[in-house]
Amino acid sequence: MNARGPTRAEQWLYALAERAETDRRARGVLVAVVDRLFRAIALERRLGGHRLLDLARASVQRWGKWRARRLRERLKVDVNDTSDMARVQDWEDRVFGVSGHWTARTRDRAVKCETACPFARTASRAPEICTDVVHALEAATFRELNPRYRLLPLERLLSKGDAACEFVHVLDVNAAHEGR
Repeated sequence: MNARGPTRAEQWLYALAERAETDRRARGVLVAVVDRLFRAIALERRLGGHRLLDLARASVQRWGKWRARRLRERLKVDVNDTSDMARVQDWEDRVFGVSGHWTARTRDRAVKCETACPFARTASRAPEICTDVVHALEAATFRELNPRYRLLPLERLLSKGDAACEFVHVLDVNAAHEGR
């Protein structure tokens, strides 16, 4: 994204993601495109490189910041309540065809277990796709909504052989001053 806004390629991908929430065909195209990108990252990581991983992390951070306002308005999210902010992850899961359930939803903490993900097999070849790229997308989106937001490091992951991915979202007075 340049200073004037998203590039044409980014605009196309963003629009595709928004359509994918309710359009199965768009979801199929989006999942295929993202899976191909993740396969390229996994191959590069196996060869010892990290340029694509770094590029993907930076790209999703831009997308996360850009989409935050749109999702806040579209979903009418209360940014001071993680149980309500959780609806942003529900939207994203619909977009990417991910299945899961919430195990905790309070004002200051929400925990989601995702039990099926179309990218788990590909990401198992490079779990950094989840720990770095997916984490960066979530953190950028939610932190843009509320600077007190923090996503704990992703430790339980389908891509690491766990039964589910576990996302722990918290609102914390110290979060705006911490690194990740």
